[in-house]
Amino acid sequence: MAIALSASCLGAGLFLLRHAPAVSVALFGAVGAGIYGFFISAADGPKGVPAETVGWTTMGLVAGGMIGLVVTRGKPPSSFLWHAAVGALIALPFGALLFFLLIDQACPLYVTRGAGYCFYDFDMLGAWATEVTFFLSLNVLVVIALLLVSGRQAKRDEGIKLGEDEWSRTPI
Repeated sequence: MAIALSASCLGAGLFLLRHAPAVSVALFGAVGAGIYGFFISAADGPKGVPAETVGWTTMGLVAGGMIGLVVTRGKPPSSFLWHAAVGALIALPFGALLFFLLIDQACPLYVTRGAGYCFYDFDMLGAWATEVTFFLSLNVLVVIALLLVSGRQAKRDEGIKLGEDEWSRTPI
């Protein structure tokens, strides 16, 4: 699952590089921080690795997004970015449910012998799977916010190209 998520982030980052470079920087930062965090977390043993890794991923995504917003700008068409944000928002609950079910399938509850990275010292009733799903859903919300900010930047550039001045546009 980690490889599929990483590949999805890298693919989306490459796809959005032209119109939403801040989102691309954020996604690349998430993958880099997630890989780094995995090796740091796994060095202490398998206990807690999924939850710690998603924490590293979230930090990389937010840091990359902030850096991306400072050093890059969204490019027209803005409607593409807004549609991507709305599509991600609509898909979020279904994706979160699917992800939770995949985690439950890969790491069945109450299994501790030979559980590898699914192992925890005590029965948490699947709380770590919920935590991982929650933080990955939060990461999608961060990407949606970055898409909306990039869309707003692209909208300003569209207005300037049409000959509008800064005072004649209404804020979004």
